[in-house]
Amino acid sequence: MMKLVGDDVPSIENFMSRYRMDHPAALHRLKVGVPATVEHSSEAGPETGKWVAETTQSFITFMDALKLHLRAKDQLHPILQELVTGYARFKGSKDWEGRSKMVGWLITLNGMKASEEITEEQARQASDPALT
Repeated sequence: MMKLVGDDVPSIENFMSRYRMDHPAALHRLKVGVPATVEHSSEAGPETGKWVAETTQSFITFMDALKLHLRAKDQLHPILQELVTGYARFKGSKDWEGRSKMVGWLITLNGMKASEEITEEQARQASDPALT
């Protein structure tokens, strides 16, 4: 890319400074030249990128289910179970903030009958990004 615009823009840093862009992560990504999943895959193993994508997908699916007003145990439990299972694949995940809250919601759902529903207040608590 710099070969094409090198006459007008001597460096990425110069371009970002000229247009008052303060995005250090983007600058790093441009300098490295590969997606973060590729850059970090050698450190954590080849499956890590896939696990990140799957776990993120499970989290989004669970949040979407709550936004769509799914409240029954048999609707939410499988989605949350998949999220907790995906989360557990990562080394050190037991120490991560939020894991205990996800497990707590899973325990709550496990204690319910399939046809029982969480309350609106519980749904609001569960849809908090921190799962508080």
